[in-house]
Amino acid sequence: MPDPRVKKTTRARIFTGLGVVLVLALWQVLSIFVHDILLASPAQAVAAIGKMWGTAYFENHFTVSLKRIFLGLALGTLTGFALGIGAGLNDDIKHLLAPFRWIMLSISPVVLVVLAMLWFGMGTRMVVFISTALTAPIVYVNTVKGIEMVDDRLVEMADIYKFGLWPRIKNLYVPAITGPLSAAMVLVTCMGARVVLLAEIMGADNGIGFALGEARANLEVPILFAWVLVSLAIVALFEFVLVGPVERYFTRWKS
Repeated sequence: MPDPRVKKTTRARIFTGLGVVLVLALWQVLSIFVHDILLASPAQAVAAIGKMWGTAYFENHFTVSLKRIFLGLALGTLTGFALGIGAGLNDDIKHLLAPFRWIMLSISPVVLVVLAMLWFGMGTRMVVFISTALTAPIVYVNTVKGIEMVDDRLVEMADIYKFGLWPRIKNLYVPAITGPLSAAMVLVTCMGARVVLLAEIMGADNGIGFALGEARANLEVPILFAWVLVSLAIVALFEFVLVGPVERYFTRWKS
């Protein structure tokens, strides 16, 4: 008898593949009816990637943005997780951080980009700061909510058996926050890439966002959409290579 989990995984991959095909088909149909100065076809975008691939121009912008996205996600996730653990275990810390959480979740990314340009100038420090500042609150909120969802009876049992801080976090709170945190990480991964590109468009002299701005200014539409595909590939890389395996590791108890 086939393993239901394998069957479910196969089915998910099939429908994901069909979704990708549907997106490409809709894009191709739109490119037929829309002038090519506004929308490049999938074939034109892929051809533009082929022309750029291996050039110093491509490698410079790609590697710079990849580094910035990774640093922003790493710092934002670690900061949000650490503060979320502290706030989830201690109400005083949660109330102390409440105004900061509200401000960071409410501020417009464009406003933060302008302020960061004033504080850090143009370049990597500015971009990474913006990505960290906008992603950390999302991880923080989901971490706190996950801890608050832990059954009080389990907490009472941990008190009875005199669990230390680390055993509590590892065996009680980490399984509880895995669900909310996994959802947050998918959102943060996509948002982190978007924020980095926005910051690069507005205040950087290299990176994919800068290259997007150049292509738009020069009306190089195939190159513009080529960079869009590259940015989507980066998000997929982070989601399936980093976020996915980590999520499967922490939810292995479900098996």
